[in-house]
Amino acid sequence: MRRFRDGIRWSEVERERGRYDFETPRTAYMAQIGQAGAHLTLTLNWGNPLYDAGKTPHSAEALEAFGRFAAALIARFPTVDQLEIGNEFNGGNFVSGPVAKGGLEQRRRYHLAMVRSAARHAKAVRPQVKVLGGATHSLPAGYLWPLLEEDSPAVIEGLAVHPYTTAIDQLQRQIAVLRRSARAAHMPLYVTEFASRDPARAADDLVRAYATLSSAGVKEMDWYPLNERGDGHVPLLNRDQSLTVAGRAFRFVQNRLARHAAADISPDFFTMIHAFGPRTWVMWGASRPVMADGSIVRAFDATGSPLPVDRLQMAADRAIVLVGSKPLVLGTNVRIGCNPLIADSFYQFTYPASTDTADLQEEDGFERFIKLGQDRFALETMPGQQRRGVPWTPYLGRQDLPGLRLTADTIAWAGRTRRESRRDAPYDGATEIVHRYRVREAGHLMIRASFTPAQESGPEFRVSMDHNDRQLTHRSGRSQITIERAIRVDRGDSLSVALAVPAGVKTGPVAYRIRLLDPDKCPSAAVALSN
Repeated sequence: MRRFRDGIRWSEVERERGRYDFETPRTAYMAQIGQAGAHLTLTLNWGNPLYDAGKTPHSAEALEAFGRFAAALIARFPTVDQLEIGNEFNGGNFVSGPVAKGGLEQRRRYHLAMVRSAARHAKAVRPQVKVLGGATHSLPAGYLWPLLEEDSPAVIEGLAVHPYTTAIDQLQRQIAVLRRSARAAHMPLYVTEFASRDPARAADDLVRAYATLSSAGVKEMDWYPLNERGDGHVPLLNRDQSLTVAGRAFRFVQNRLARHAAADISPDFFTMIHAFGPRTWVMWGASRPVMADGSIVRAFDATGSPLPVDRLQMAADRAIVLVGSKPLVLGTNVRIGCNPLIADSFYQFTYPASTDTADLQEEDGFERFIKLGQDRFALETMPGQQRRGVPWTPYLGRQDLPGLRLTADTIAWAGRTRRESRRDAPYDGATEIVHRYRVREAGHLMIRASFTPAQESGPEFRVSMDHNDRQLTHRSGRSQITIERAIRVDRGDSLSVALAVPAGVKTGPVAYRIRLLDPDKCPSAAVALSN
């Protein structure tokens, strides 16, 4: 362990104004970390009853005292080289008082005031200490963009984020949305919390997330938690301090991967390969065999346990680590089996920079749009938490349809709408969220789609599939709806799958997945995608 991320409660250190006691076990641990040669990212978030009645600091007096406290601990503990100001400041769990009651604009101002006070006082003691701001749950670009614009002159030296709500395979694209702001484009990013609740997959989640974030240029990933916290997240250490599976994966990453920054060398949308130097790859993706030259390549699972090189099988949620005695070359000493997938609504989900759909299918296998009767409307990239009541991650929607939220794996819709062409008249028909695929080669295709509402007590919805605007099938219900259909197609044909919800109703999230397969491409592999 070379770096820790933890917190300290201001109220336990300053019990009398201007007097600081760092000698209790809950604070003196920082000295022990320093004696072991490690460093610490320290989170400063909580208030102090001596100021602002213990609420999140907001008055000039409390903010000044908060800065003096930051300076005192920086002077006392050289091991602290990074301060993370606030903890999930954009949410409701870790702020109180006027800070919690204010709107998002006020929240940002309060946060910047805390960052400025801590930076001014701490850097007067030790100029090289790094001050991280943002301190957000998830990746809310719509909240962070104006925060960075308001940070002038700039004091935030890195953004701290906790992307719990982003699937690992969507991290890079959501970070790319965040980077669209000029102020965020080159801002160092620190993932100061990442976690898994699944003991069976925690090791793979750790390795896959680390590889993905490293390729995205993230400066640091901190696994939460180190030891059991009683909240269901898989720790690195058991109660007897033995390593969990996540702990074994952490050790493997630290020893095998962390010396290199990763590069994303994925050959297609369904195969993830991240290279840590020329001789080490982390890979996963759509199910199919992986063949490697056993004379120069060794294979490991996410915990570092050896895998038989002659029986490697790629999976969507399992990491394979290949290590070569010579540089690894795809198609030479490493080969990947046939993949019948030609389009996948999850793997290919994109965030268009504009509503011009002419070239979208080159990257996103589908055109995604909304239909109100005969009217069709393009979807726009919404940055996330740009206002209250919307997701805290980027999603697709429309400014004039605030209840629509489309992500890589869920659809949600709420409320009545109005035709864009007649804003004074409500639209009373069903709303359709459409995924359309334009066929590139004649042949046979297999369409597999599933739609699963979070609650079966919600409104009835309908799923339909069209071929060249002619309906092939439709199903209605309040529980899971699946479609599996083989079809003969010609080049230029269109295939559409639409989810229709009644007008004026609010749906909970509906999980969805749409995949198109070419059964003639590799028939033996097509069956493996049925899960």
